[in-house]
Amino acid sequence: MLWLKGWLETRIRLCVSLGFLALLLVFGRSVPTTPVAPGARLPIFGVILFSNPTSIIMACAFLAGAGIATQPSFQATKGLHGSILFTLSLPVSRLRLLAVRTFIGWLEAMCAIGIFCSAQWLATPALRAVVTATEMFEYAGTIMVCASALYFLSVLLATFLEDQWRVWGTMLGSAGLWGLSSRGFLPASANLFRAMGTDSPLIAHTIPWTALGFSLGLCMVLFLAALSIVQTREY
Repeated sequence: MLWLKGWLETRIRLCVSLGFLALLLVFGRSVPTTPVAPGARLPIFGVILFSNPTSIIMACAFLAGAGIATQPSFQATKGLHGSILFTLSLPVSRLRLLAVRTFIGWLEAMCAIGIFCSAQWLATPALRAVVTATEMFEYAGTIMVCASALYFLSVLLATFLEDQWRVWGTMLGSAGLWGLSSRGFLPASANLFRAMGTDSPLIAHTIPWTALGFSLGLCMVLFLAALSIVQTREY
């Protein structure tokens, strides 16, 4: 029942996220494929370095949820949603409520990212000419791990913010981290956006293992913080 409830709450958001990613694919195909000087970066890489993190932030902001205080898709309401009493009356722990809803949104976000990266490689001849399928697979895996930290940030925000403010908070918080990353204020081991960009397998041809480990650790910390709030909050 919890799985069905989570799917019904997120299916429209998933479709909107996939539609937005499809628009980015169309934009990527419109990038000119004119020859560049030896050693220069192709224009498509510039598009990827900007559009992919943007699409990831959007997907994480749309699909994350607290598992308890969720709201209908794109229906802004003040206070707790009307189904909160029904949700809390279910014979399951708050840990299970949070874990199931979090995992559903995370799985949808990761599937959207995987589909997007695969379609980007298949639909862009200029990218396919210089990037192997293995490198694109490694890049997609790197994106998924780093994006998970942004997703769990949104999960944490959802435990004490209303849904519309959670979305904005996720986008603004991620944009702030992106700004710190671009100005070199974060060490390479904690620079998730650099791991998804210039240090990614797509550009550096190597996997940023330290950044991936940091992202996984941050995911655990954010989830435990969200769980602590959910278990102690009076709804």
